Amino acid sequence: MSRLVAEGLAKRFGRRLLFRDLALAVEGGQSLAVTGANGAGKSTLLRVLAGVLRPSAGAVRLQHDGRTVPPAERPLRSGLVAPALNVYGGFTARENLRFLARARRLPGAGERIEAVLRRVGLAARAGDPVRAFSSGLKQRMKYAAALLAEPPLLLLDEPAANLDEAGLAMVEDVTGQWRAAGRLLVVATNRPETAARCDDRLCVEDFAP
Repeated sequence: MSRLVAEGLAKRFGRRLLFRDLALAVEGGQSLAVTGANGAGKSTLLRVLAGVLRPSAGAVRLQHDGRTVPPAERPLRSGLVAPALNVYGGFTARENLRFLARARRLPGAGERIEAVLRRVGLAARAGDPVRAFSSGLKQRMKYAAALLAEPPLLLLDEPAANLDEAGLAMVEDVTGQWRAAGRLLVVATNRPETAARCDDRLCVEDFAP
């Protein structure tokens, strides 16, 4: 089982303080919706939780399999799907995942890659360059990248962005399996129906200065 805890978090960009004294806890198998107005800091908070952005104050702890994941390792133990993330347009879908697998030194990379391509509905387009993908297929590619290492923590920033009905069904399937496996799910969203499906809710504006 896994656990995510944040205490006393603050994030400042120059003179602007987005949030302060923010605290949260998510247990394995649970989901948390992060809500708030545009610009309130939802995406920033997810990046802090993933370990790709350092907080101005406070601490984040990710626990998995009875150990606390070192801060430097947390980005490798988190799967982040966000609008600002890019994949390599000149690479095919399969080549993008091979590159990630090598960077993360994942065992059994070939089987993992083919399995995750099927999981997100990209198996038929695996040999196509990503630059030829529609916005919805690029979103599926981001899911493939986030899921490749089967991390304990999955962070989704507006998970429904650019997806059609089949894509939305894929997300529902992935997130349902994630929670059933005892992993952690954090979703940043402006959609009330998406937030309502989560076990708990945190509004970033509640921690505004």
